Amino acid sequence: MELSIDVEQYLSRDEIKDLCIEQVRVEISKFFKNEENAQRLLGNLSYNLVFDEIDKVVPNSRGMIAAKTMSILGDIKSYQVFRDASYGGQKSLGQQYMEQAVKDNKDLINERVRETIINKDFSEEVWTKFEELSDTFASNIYEIVRLGRKKD
Repeated sequence: MELSIDVEQYLSRDEIKDLCIEQVRVEISKFFKNEENAQRLLGNLSYNLVFDEIDKVVPNSRGMIAAKTMSILGDIKSYQVFRDASYGGQKSLGQQYMEQAVKDNKDLINERVRETIINKDFSEEVWTKFEELSDTFASNIYEIVRLGRKKD
């Protein structure tokens, strides 16, 4: 026996939308209670923020890094550059360059990461993004319901 309830008989469209948005917020809150999820998201945000800050000091730093890497690598294939050393215990040339570049710039990288994290107020950006996502999510639910009704 299939039971069908027309929610719009009991709630307005705005009430349904508000309930959907609230539920998305609840689910986002649950997501962030999982430390691994929160660390992964904050790690990704930090990576992007650090590169954005580096771009302010050195415009197009990502492009420069990519171009310099390609000029150094020449015709070396990516699997030769970034693979683990499986024979002879030596690291690939690309791994050696990357490790050396990080070592050479360790203090600069650490300071910029620290400054970026300390000076960045994530809360407003994060909640604004979540609100945008919840609005999109709610709109998608309405669209699915609308399409489902068309089938009937």
